[in-house]
Amino acid sequence: MKKRVKKHIQNVILPCVIFAGITGMITGGIVFAFRVISERIIEWSKEIYAFANANPAYIPLLAIGALLAALIVSFALTYSPHSRGGGIPTAVALMRGLITFHWLRNIIFVFTSALLSYICGIPLGNDEGPAVQMGTAVGSGTTKLFAKKHRAWERYLMTGGATAGFATATGAPVAAVLFGLEEAHSRFSPLLIMSSISSVMCGMGVLEVLCRIFDKHSALFHFTIGEILPLRLIWVAIPVGLLCGLFAFLFAKTTLKIRTVLHKRLKNVHTFFKVAPVFLLVTLVGCFSYQCIGTGHALIEELLEQRVVWYVALALLLVRSLLVILSNDVGATGGLFTPLLVCGALIGSMLAEGMIAMGLLEPRYFMLLVVIGMASFFAASVRTPLTAMVFSVEVLSGFGNVLPILLAVIISYVIVEVVGVTSINEIAMEREIHRENRGRSKSIVDVDVVAMPGSFAVGKEPRDILWPASCYVLSVRKDENARDYYAGGVIKENDILRLNFTTYDMERTASELCAIMGEQDIHDDAEILSAEGR
Repeated sequence: MKKRVKKHIQNVILPCVIFAGITGMITGGIVFAFRVISERIIEWSKEIYAFANANPAYIPLLAIGALLAALIVSFALTYSPHSRGGGIPTAVALMRGLITFHWLRNIIFVFTSALLSYICGIPLGNDEGPAVQMGTAVGSGTTKLFAKKHRAWERYLMTGGATAGFATATGAPVAAVLFGLEEAHSRFSPLLIMSSISSVMCGMGVLEVLCRIFDKHSALFHFTIGEILPLRLIWVAIPVGLLCGLFAFLFAKTTLKIRTVLHKRLKNVHTFFKVAPVFLLVTLVGCFSYQCIGTGHALIEELLEQRVVWYVALALLLVRSLLVILSNDVGATGGLFTPLLVCGALIGSMLAEGMIAMGLLEPRYFMLLVVIGMASFFAASVRTPLTAMVFSVEVLSGFGNVLPILLAVIISYVIVEVVGVTSINEIAMEREIHRENRGRSKSIVDVDVVAMPGSFAVGKEPRDILWPASCYVLSVRKDENARDYYAGGVIKENDILRLNFTTYDMERTASELCAIMGEQDIHDDAEILSAEGR
């Protein structure tokens, strides 16, 4: 009995409650500091562009500054490749074990590179992406600093850090937990739920305390939808969902086309010569209209407070979408979460304006359609309908309008499912995986691994364990002479698991398996089914 309690404390309570809570607290402090600094940097950016707009003679000087920022960013990407682009896709790839990184270097370069992006007006988010990525790095660092002998905890703590980063950046703790389950791992596991909840609670607690001390707001948006859409008007959500789904398809296809050009045809071009033109383009556009650049947070609040002419909203949608895709793909640091919300808000704004002009909708429902557009476009682009629904209720004040939001989310999600478009995060992850494994050979391996006494796997069901990427449990045997079978239940000491996995780095995968199953010689027993060059 004492032995079982000791194992439970060591393999469940410590990683999923204690260390996950520590990860959340550290993440909350870092994200608070990042939010305060980035908000000030964004204010400076607005002032700089307003000055350039009023004094065109200074535009060349602003362009030189943008080139200098691009040079520093390209230098940062050389030394920390995974600090590039949207933070959430990179964090998800890390949590799934698809790529590796240096945690401290990642925190430093994400923090500083993101600030350079914001001062130049790069249209990427200033909260969620960097916060999630830095939270993931904190989880990895917590394991390496405080639990070196327990490497199997790392991905659970990384998930806790990521969800804490999401929660503290957006003020949506429930959506953050769902994000870790639905988007990061596409599974519901008690260990993941415990890790996420513990980190989110501690992270939000630290954030709220710091906000009270320094008189800051923790919420992402500050508005309330006072109108509840009557059931007879629920049909207005249908065109919003349709247009959001179709535009999400076009957004993803455009992203793939630009990625093909930048990372295949221009793969040998130095990073600076990819980053610099985009920084210059953003600078020139911003000198004429700051609404077309920047994180987009202020634009969302403007759309919620006042109506915008439909053709202005359309122009903003097209220009911002192109700049977001270019900025993310060349490696500018920032998040994709807010830019996707901006696209949805602009789509909702256009349709609301059209319906009001035709007398089909009363002006008081304008704000609601903007919120419906935000939720449905996010769900279609990232393929996370549950997270989008919960986020709309938690942050976007959708408590009394769950049905129309749900209808639009379902319609937009069904459209992208039918056409088979890849989610924006998956596209970005493929880029990172390709970059890390370039030149390596891929091997498909079968191997028998023993659950050593006291190992992390003992007492857990196979489905609850975060196995190495592309690793599958084929069978569980009680001894070498037993036939292959798995009748369910937890893994016990000395059980023999037949595993199949695809890997680019056999040594790394073997190390991960030893961290889960206990130290043993995996290389000698591995049966390589096939090996091919990339």
